[in-house]
Amino acid sequence: MFDKLRHWLAGRLRGAAERLASIGTTEVRDRAGWENITREIPTEDRQYVEWAEDIKDALEAWRRNPLVRQIVRLTTNYVVGDGIGISSEIPTVDKFVREWWSHPMNQMDLRLEAMCDELTRAGELFPVLFTNEYDRMTYVRFIPARQVNEIEVDKEDLERELRYHRLGTVHDLEGTWWASRHTAEPGDPMALHYAVNRAIGCVRGEGDLLPVLPWCKRYTAWLKDRVRLNRARVEGGLWDVTIEDEGQVEAKRKQYGSSPPEQGSVIVHGPDEKWQALDLKIDSGDAKEDGKVLRLAVATGAGIPLHFMSEGESATKATAAFMGGPTFRHYRSRQEYFCHILCDIISQAYRLSGKRYYSDLRLKVTVTDIEERDNMVMAESAKTIVEALSAMKAQGWVTDEIAISLAFKFAGEILSQEEIKRILEKAPEQKSAGNGGEDGEDEELSALRLPVLIGGDNGPGY
Repeated sequence: MFDKLRHWLAGRLRGAAERLASIGTTEVRDRAGWENITREIPTEDRQYVEWAEDIKDALEAWRRNPLVRQIVRLTTNYVVGDGIGISSEIPTVDKFVREWWSHPMNQMDLRLEAMCDELTRAGELFPVLFTNEYDRMTYVRFIPARQVNEIEVDKEDLERELRYHRLGTVHDLEGTWWASRHTAEPGDPMALHYAVNRAIGCVRGEGDLLPVLPWCKRYTAWLKDRVRLNRARVEGGLWDVTIEDEGQVEAKRKQYGSSPPEQGSVIVHGPDEKWQALDLKIDSGDAKEDGKVLRLAVATGAGIPLHFMSEGESATKATAAFMGGPTFRHYRSRQEYFCHILCDIISQAYRLSGKRYYSDLRLKVTVTDIEERDNMVMAESAKTIVEALSAMKAQGWVTDEIAISLAFKFAGEILSQEEIKRILEKAPEQKSAGNGGEDGEDEELSALRLPVLIGGDNGPGY
């Protein structure tokens, strides 16, 4: 009986020991579909080293590659155009804008192209505003995007950026932290940040050249090979000389071997010699389709048709007109964002100047139309709609507010209710000043004629 009890107790103890030994062990499953739920960084941005290398490659390609230079030049030419003008309906603000814009320390007219180029290449702009403590004038400078290696953001809000770190130099290894608009103290420099091609969950932007850089490199390599083969075909050519007199063959071999005819030389021979030019059979001309495919890949990645890159034979006039639509929309969208950047910089500069506070500076932007035909089309549509609305207003079919809203909409402008109210208030004054129509013409509609010709379709009220 005691033996049975002893065996039973030993078995129970052995099972308990095995269970205790299994405590603390973890089973690791590496099957597909499992991933680590923790992340080292709170954003979806790429590592800085990889991102900075792409900007470096884009800058180098812009300096050396003609296709990349043309892509960047096209964007700047359409976005900046003949220049960008900013004004304000508030006289004191308008005076500050004009003084700040043309100040010798700012000279914004000369900075617009470089700003747009940087935004296209790097996808980001980092302006820094400095305030002169004596006259309260604000100066603007820019940090290259590749030199900003860290952006500190609010952990609860990625869009609330706190400060920016600029890489140091040999003499300043720690670098420099710049405060943002949310953390800058009064009188201290303020850094701003603007980005394009920024995915949701990311803090940094991406340049327009990122998708096309690999294909630009391939096109450059293809072009070098094509030139090298054609050069080898020319330099590798030779003369095949046939001598009728066999006794003169050895003497002629020594003669032409010691002093072969140079390229472009005139050869004189008798009837007993026959000269025939030979060259390498390298059919490099057959590779032109490969080059076109590479250029097409570059143009597709940049969002521009081939005829924008001086390849007009690839499309007719009608085809080119339809192919340019998406490209013009991209340029128009980029132009609107670029104008937003300028207005925001001016708003921050005005705030730092310590002048009278306004919740809305009522800034207006004047830009060049993206398409040349926009002016004529909008002028015709505005003229037609104003005439139609005048008749509708006379019949009592529309109100003043609706008429003004529709007229400006056809002219390419979208007005707020406050702006419409201001136009209605100023309309009688403009009529008495000699800008109105005749007795039968609606006063408010007559006030529309001048603004319609100014705004264009690319002058939103920022």
